[in-house]
Parts: sequence; C-alpha cells; structure tokens
Amino acid sequence: MKTSYELETLKWAQEIEDYVIGIRRDLHRHPEIGLHEVRTIKVVTEELSKLGIDYEIVPDGGIIGFIDGNQAGKTLILRADLDALPMKEEATNLKMKKVVVSNTDEAAHTCGHDGHTAMLLGAAKILSQHKDKVKGRVLLAFEQGEEMGGGIFNLLKRLCEIGADGVWGIHLKSDMPTGKISVEAGPRMAASFSFNVVIKGKSGHGSRPDLSVAPLDCFTDFYSNLKAMRLSSLDPYKTITYSIGTINSGTAINIIPESLQFSGTARYLDFEQGAHAANEFKRILEKVCELHHCTFEFITEPKECDLIVSNQKDCAQLAIAAVEGAVGVNALHSTPAWMASESFAFYEKYFPGVFAFVGIQNIEKGIGAEHHNVYFDIDEDALKLGVAATVQYTINFLDNENQIEFTPDKRDIKSLFVENGFAQLVRH
Repeated sequence: MKTSYELETLKWAQEIEDYVIGIRRDLHRHPEIGLHEVRTIKVVTEELSKLGIDYEIVPDGGIIGFIDGNQAGKTLILRADLDALPMKEEATNLKMKKVVVSNTDEAAHTCGHDGHTAMLLGAAKILSQHKDKVKGRVLLAFEQGEEMGGGIFNLLKRLCEIGADGVWGIHLKSDMPTGKISVEAGPRMAASFSFNVVIKGKSGHGSRPDLSVAPLDCFTDFYSNLKAMRLSSLDPYKTITYSIGTINSGTAINIIPESLQFSGTARYLDFEQGAHAANEFKRILEKVCELHHCTFEFITEPKECDLIVSNQKDCAQLAIAAVEGAVGVNALHSTPAWMASESFAFYEKYFPGVFAFVGIQNIEKGIGAEHHNVYFDIDEDALKLGVAATVQYTINFLDNENQIEFTPDKRDIKSLFVENGFAQLVRH
C-alpha cells in the first residue's frame, strides 16, 4: 500500500511541471560550454534565492544548495550538470520542428543537461516547500563542465568537506521510452581509457618503398591484432568496447611518411578487463613495431581506471521502491549498461549512489536521436517523472534506517584523480 508521501509526490511534480519545462527551455535557448556557464549559474542561483535555499558557488566547480529538513538526520547529495556541448544543433528532430532551439551556433544542449538542471530545481522547489517530509539534509550539487571534466574536482572536494551519506543523479536517455525509469543495481556506465600514439618509421619516395619503413604498414598490422584481441585475449563474459577515433599521416601522394599518429578509447564495465586490455594493447604495439622495424611514442598512454558508474544494491532497492511508489510499477525499466562514461563515478567513490536513467524517447514526436547528435531532442513529458522520482528517493533515503553496505575509497581526492589518469582535472 502506498504511503501518503508516495501518493503526493507525482502530484507535486505535476503541479510544478510548467516551472520545470520553463527552466529547461530557458537554459536550452542560452547554452554555455564547460567552465563558461556564467548565465546558467546566474539562473540557478536566482531560482535558489527565490525558493529561500541557501547556496554557495564553488569556483570552477559549480553550485551547492542546502535544504535542511525539520528533523535531524542523514545527508543526501542530489546532482545535476550545467554545461552544453560546443556544437550547432538542427532546428528539427527526427520528424518535426523542435519546441526550443539554441540561440547560438557555438553551443547546444544535445545531451540533456538542461533537463537535468531543470529537474533538480523542480525537486528543490518541492523539497523546500515540504521540509516536514525531509528528515535530514539535502545538498543540491550543480556541476560545471561535466562533458570535459572541468568542474568535478573542485565540486567533489567541497562536497567531501561538507560530508554526505549518499548521492543521487539522473541522466535522460534517448533510447528509453518516455514513462520508463531504470534504477537497477550494478554497473550503469563504463570506465574508460584513451590512447594517443605516434608510430615512427623511415620516410622515402613512393617509387622505392623498399628503401623506407612505412608506419602505415605497421599500423594496419597493429590494428588487425587489436581487433583480434577481443577473441584471443579478453574475457567474452565481461563487456568491453574499443575503437580508433583519429588517424593522421602523410603530406603528399608520392612520399612515404616518417610517422603516423592514431588515437582512440576503450570502455569497459569490469576493472580487471580494462587493466588486461590496456596491458595487451601495449604488448601488441611493442611486438608489432619491433616486427616492422618501427618505434612508437605515447602521447597518451593507455591506463586503466576504476571509475565505473555502478548503482549500490541497497540504494537501488530504495530507488526501485521510490519509482514504483511515486510513478508506478509500470515505470520500472531494465536496460543494459550505457558504454559511455560519466563523472558521476567520482561521487560514487565516496558516497553510495544511484544513477537513474529517465526515458525521453517518443517516436511519434520524432524524439529518439542519440545524445551529442544534432537531432537530439527531449520529450518534456518525462521531466515531471524525473522530479517525482528524485523527491521520492530523497524521502526514502533519508527515512531509511537500515545499514547501507558501502566502503568509501581510502584515497584522497587528488590521488584518486591522478592514479586514474585524470591529473589534468586537478584544480586548485
């Protein structure tokens, strides 16, 4: 039987649906890329002030809002991201004209962060109006520069100083139907490593290839072995993807180039699989270069990291109950892990968390283009569901008195970033 809180949560979200959609459309018209979210931060802080919510701005990090309930208790972080992508979007989606389009060709919200921020402000509006339902404290974390990792270090450092018992985040998902929410336990988004390599051979004229050492021959051999690695070296029961993104070599049609540069990424849901892939990549590269009488240099050396977004099992159970209670059992949806990467993994190193996927696909409306795609669009009918799930999870988590099984990472934040290959994100 549903509690009164569960019966009311969706109604509260429906009552402020126009507010949430209005915020989303405003942010969509005025997108800003990572660490340049000046107007976006102004919009968010002005809304927090209107709601009577205290906040602080973390330089090159984001915003933290504070909602203290009428009763003492635990602390929960609710996280959203602020930044857009440096790209131009199309005025139409897959079928028709979008309801709102960026007013600049330099940036666009083609990943859904405008919706994430709007939903969090909607949840903040409800929670601030119903502090009697809040047993503890809520930290509203609005992260700058998620797409390029610009704000996570400073924001996470400040959140750890403040302290919390858990974290919740949402990502809209273009391949899930509107009305569906996924909060199941286990891996939800992948860890990754990148690589950028220069293979060096010996330049020569196209008329005498025998007098040169072609780095392209070396690369094609390496690439064949890299593709074969999936079958010959990696565990088929542990998901991993890898791909080459760039290849650059040569200056003229009749000159065999001196060098070739290539780069790409690998993404995985198991740390040991990622570590093995990184080691195999380096072993194969060394052997193939030796065979072809080439040398190589790493601009970015493949280095495994353990930043997998994974829903903690106890928190996932609370989230399942929250979605079922607030939105309905039919809203619960099971979906495979998303092989993209997300900075939410950093939060989960120190706080037990849930990263919820909220479906926005609506074929009739032409909505379903992939994230970071010029035709990407949001079915705004989904936003109220994300708000309701966020509010209900907050109430459930703060009311929960059962022990959550979680051991925070023992490394300090700087060491966590450096050891996972993200030293460039460390800010002061």
